[in-house]
Amino acid sequence: MATVLVVDDNPLNLTLASEVLTRAGHEVHVVDGAEYALDLLAGFKVDVVLTDINMPGMSGKELARLLHERLGKNCPRLIAYTAYSLPHQKQSIVDAGFDAIVVKPARPEDMLAAIAGDEPDADR
Repeated sequence: MATVLVVDDNPLNLTLASEVLTRAGHEVHVVDGAEYALDLLAGFKVDVVLTDINMPGMSGKELARLLHERLGKNCPRLIAYTAYSLPHQKQSIVDAGFDAIVVKPARPEDMLAAIAGDEPDADR
């Protein structure tokens, strides 16, 4: 199972993701902003970062850029956890360095597939 950091400014989204991932056996940590994620990741290793894109302060895209800069090949798997679902929005997320996209409202099976490295259902 994976160690997952969930980053979202919405407490309901944090709770939902945490519940789904914990029930599936993953070790889950949550923070409510990208700045807190950077602080935590400065001294803690995770396998996956599941992050919202549109957050106050630092965006998920900026978080991804900084993680790639700082960690290089040791960067964890980055999954966008977002309501952005239009093709150009998804392309922008991929271009920012994300490995997968889970569109909100997220189905548990899509979230788990992305964590596992499988492609979530593209029809969603």
